[in-house]
Amino acid sequence: TAQRFGMRVAAERDARTVQIRRPKNVSAARFYAEIENLVVESDTPARVVIDERTGTIVIGNNVKIARVAISHGTLTVRITEAPKVVQPEPFSKGVTAIEPFTAIEATRPDARVAVLDGPNLETLVSGLNRLGVKPDGIIAILQGIKSAGALQADLVLQ
Repeated sequence: TAQRFGMRVAAERDARTVQIRRPKNVSAARFYAEIENLVVESDTPARVVIDERTGTIVIGNNVKIARVAISHGTLTVRITEAPKVVQPEPFSKGVTAIEPFTAIEATRPDARVAVLDGPNLETLVSGLNRLGVKPDGIIAILQGIKSAGALQADLVLQ
C-alpha cells in the first residue's frame, strides 16, 4: 500500500490493533472502499495440546517443524571402540602410534525412519502416520521433537 498511496498507511500498534491513517490526497470513501476487503490474519500461537490420560492429541494449524529424523520403537545401538596400531614406513624415523577408531552400529527389526521437515500440520501428521505410530507413541515423539528444538509450537500437556 505504500506504493499505491505514496506513504505508509498502516502500522501495528499492538498484538491486536492495526492503526490506519488516510492519505490526504484520497477521499475517506475511496480509501475505505479500497481497504475494506483486505484480509488481516492475526498471529495465534501455534500449539499442540496433549491429554496423556486419554491419548488425545490436538495439533493446531500453525504448527511447524524444523528438519528432524525420527525412529520409533525398539532400537539397538552398539558402540565399539577398536583402536588400530599404525606402523611407520620401514627405515623412516616415524614411531608406532595408536589411532582411535569408533564403530557405531544401529539395528532395529522392521525399522522405519522418517525425516520430517514441514511448513504445516499435514506434513507432521503424514510423517507420523508413515511411521505407523499409535497415539501414545505420537505423544512421546512430539515431546522428543520439542526437546530437540524442532517443534515450533507450544506443547501443552493436560
